[in-house]
Amino acid sequence: MKGMVARARRELGPGRARAWWAIAALCLFLLLALIAVDVMHRLYYTHGLFPQLRHWRFNSDADQSISEMVGYVQSLIAHGALLYLGVKLKDAWTHIVLGQTMLLIFLDDYLRLHETMRETFIDVLGIQPAFGVRAEDIGELIAWAVLGIPALLLLVLAWRYSGERARSQAKLIVVGLAILVFFAVVVDMTAVFLEEFGIAPGAVGWEGRAYFALTVIESTGELAGQSIVMVLALYFLFEQLEERDRLTHPRPHTAERG
Repeated sequence: MKGMVARARRELGPGRARAWWAIAALCLFLLLALIAVDVMHRLYYTHGLFPQLRHWRFNSDADQSISEMVGYVQSLIAHGALLYLGVKLKDAWTHIVLGQTMLLIFLDDYLRLHETMRETFIDVLGIQPAFGVRAEDIGELIAWAVLGIPALLLLVLAWRYSGERARSQAKLIVVGLAILVFFAVVVDMTAVFLEEFGIAPGAVGWEGRAYFALTVIESTGELAGQSIVMVLALYFLFEQLEERDRLTHPRPHTAERG
């Protein structure tokens, strides 16, 4: 841990290092707090506890919940930071694509793009249930493919023409993005599949508890992925700003050596 603190201080400068650690700690606090709020919200409907948290916005599985709105902010901050880096760093095409991908994630959540596209595909293609999978789920998989495959192809193309530093940073950003996509798509579709076995909204007993646990895991994983992307993007942004400041405003001892 001391090595990480020293490295951040060295690469970001003392002031920006403190700011970055504060942002990372805030993200962790928000993640834990939102999990606790979600559990207490659930306890209101199961045991009548915590009536102050009965509002639907405390349900992390709901569209435009507090948890999802925190994700909106994180996605937009990551979008802005990555676009800035894409412009300032040499051959950082990966950052431009990743920044636009974070914007797409925000728009998808806020405007419910893949849900709207799902209904469109069902109507236009006449999708029917198959292999025990509902038409809605097939339509949603097609929607995810339409949104995700072009972004993936653009990232592969950008990777080919990006510099070594941009690639090195992009590797870490992609890890956070992969975590986000895993929980948003894979875990979400797993929850849908398990509804066939009674693990569904409104279920009682262990099935209801299992469904609730799965939705909490899904929303927590999504927010964790967004947090990782934002925190990493800010780290690289602060590093770039520190390098710029050292070039334009060298410290006294540096000037003397020169």
